[in-house]
Amino acid sequence: MTETVATTRQGAVRGVIKDGTISWRGIRYASPPTGPLRWLAPQPPEHWEGILDVDRFPTRAPQVLATELVPPGGATPSDDDSPMGEDCLFLNITAQAQPTDSPCPVLVWFHGGGYTWGSGANFIGDGTALALEGIIVVTVNYRLGALGFLKLDHLLGEQYVSSANAGLLDQIAALKWVRDNVAAFGGDPSRITIAGVSAGAKSVANLMASPMAEGLFQRGIIQSGGEHLNTPDTAEQVTAGLLRTLGLSPANAAELLTMPVDVILAAQQEIAAGVRATWVWRPTVDGKVLPEAPVHAFAKGLAKGINIMAGVTANEAGSYDLADPSASEQSPRVLREIFGDEGEQVLDTYRRTFPGADERQLHCAVLADERYGIPTIRLLDSQSDNASCWRYRFDAPSPGYPKEKWGFHGADVPFVWDIGLEGADPALQTLASGIRQAWTSFIHHGKPESADLPFWPEYRQTERWTMLLDTTTTVVPDPRQQQRQAWETAKWQPDTWWEFPALHPTNTTTTDE
Repeated sequence: MTETVATTRQGAVRGVIKDGTISWRGIRYASPPTGPLRWLAPQPPEHWEGILDVDRFPTRAPQVLATELVPPGGATPSDDDSPMGEDCLFLNITAQAQPTDSPCPVLVWFHGGGYTWGSGANFIGDGTALALEGIIVVTVNYRLGALGFLKLDHLLGEQYVSSANAGLLDQIAALKWVRDNVAAFGGDPSRITIAGVSAGAKSVANLMASPMAEGLFQRGIIQSGGEHLNTPDTAEQVTAGLLRTLGLSPANAAELLTMPVDVILAAQQEIAAGVRATWVWRPTVDGKVLPEAPVHAFAKGLAKGINIMAGVTANEAGSYDLADPSASEQSPRVLREIFGDEGEQVLDTYRRTFPGADERQLHCAVLADERYGIPTIRLLDSQSDNASCWRYRFDAPSPGYPKEKWGFHGADVPFVWDIGLEGADPALQTLASGIRQAWTSFIHHGKPESADLPFWPEYRQTERWTMLLDTTTTVVPDPRQQQRQAWETAKWQPDTWWEFPALHPTNTTTTDE
């Protein structure tokens, strides 16, 4: 399409043409979640008259800006200069400018950032590379941190029954808007793929498990995801910790409804300073928006027919190490809590399979598997009996970073979106082309195929075929089998490996022996 004006159910919007695409930046998909709507489910947007010019990235959710996951190549075309505020429920759409004969498939991208920072355009800008492949790219802003994931119904009543999942409800509202309006931008509402990295990838799994999102999409791409959830009890502990930090009693919790947002933001960060704050705020298994954890929902066939691609990077915890050098020190406690006296035996498994690694690297590998690797395998195991699934691991070099940091969390994102790879060598350029072809093929047809990659067999528990994406890409069965087997008997939920002193009034420091 070459017309820059599109008419939605709420009104007309005018985008801008750039680099062979048309972008509409900052379309409101829900009413401002402000004033009396703070912590309530998102409400439909109001209608407008005339044509709105939507040519700038919109307001992002309130957050403490973070740069832990900077993709290879450094600066990227994102919305780092966009304002922050509670009125943040906007999305962006990009389509190729050249007209097509039929409606295009749609990709809805949910950003990462540990549910505490980020925005739709972070690191990928308009998503031009995939839009030029005939895909309608939609990126979404949603509520973050305490404003998106604070349980309040036990203190303020049934009106706030879904406050712990407000951010997830925002994502569902965005998907409903896309279903109802994407045809106006050249998109096919019957071919919607949802995708994301990190918290965005976890969001994909949560949306697949939510009955409120049923029928809103047909495929999913999970990049460094897994599961990261609160139980109602742990969610209430987080609420209690926030109230204590703010100097409020449970009886005075209603003061949160009118408290300045910067005060709330400061308190949410104080609970777990720095990178650790990204593990406090998360959706809750509440019996309604999210009745049960995705791995259990998938096993019951509740996401039947939704094909998925899911994978991790070879060195997920490299980002922890970059952002917080003390990250690896959490590993001994994790091993004790999960494996008891057998924790040291599990670590011996990693010593055997990573013979050149030092103890710090070994402990980072443990945390990477606990957080991403093993949960991703469990999701694939659960879904592969109910739909076609494909697994990958990103092993390639990360240009601009020392070798020991290659394959860190999010390192595959630039290869999908063609960001920051201008100086990459020819082998990496070929790999990036193959990755984009595979992702594009999956979005278009439900199956990843590329002339630059080997044949990619479906994932089954019997073989666990995995594409190892590297300068020489291979397909192998069940990579790192010994580590996987070490976790098989562990009864654990991947949501507790950071200590949060502010949640426990009797604790004043984090301790690890």
